[in-house]
Amino acid sequence: MGAFNSITIEEATERLIDYRGKTPPKTDSGVRLITAKVVKGGQILNEPAEYIPADFYDEWMRRGLPQRFDVLLTTEAPLGEVAILRDEGRIALAQRIILLRAKPGLVDPTFLFYALQSDFGQSELKARASGTTVLGIKQSELRQARIPLFSLQVQQRISAVLSAYD
Repeated sequence: MGAFNSITIEEATERLIDYRGKTPPKTDSGVRLITAKVVKGGQILNEPAEYIPADFYDEWMRRGLPQRFDVLLTTEAPLGEVAILRDEGRIALAQRIILLRAKPGLVDPTFLFYALQSDFGQSELKARASGTTVLGIKQSELRQARIPLFSLQVQQRISAVLSAYD
């Protein structure tokens, strides 16, 4: 461990929403369904676009609704892809996506996004993963994965520098 502190994802987040083990009905239009296929390289790709019926949204998303600056993490196939929600639009989450909401006053959401993509964050996820053909991570293990922790001011400075490159 280097010369920085670290905290668990459990400690870093105020909300962790997991839609694992469920598949919603899909339609040709409606509310965009964010699947593990479209979370790639720090962003949400436009294709393939899948949707769930708009009138099914509240029932499907009853574990909690995504908000701006929530961080999405793929839990398998592939493990460890990350995106951050940059706007308020309604989206639905598919089953291999976990939503992480940074704990206000402790963790800057953009810093959480970058920390999970860092070599340190990725190695923490992979070290806690299981599976031979497909690497996946259980929620209990994900909660124990660690990210670096700096003061909020330093986190925001790091995020500003990294955002300039994106």
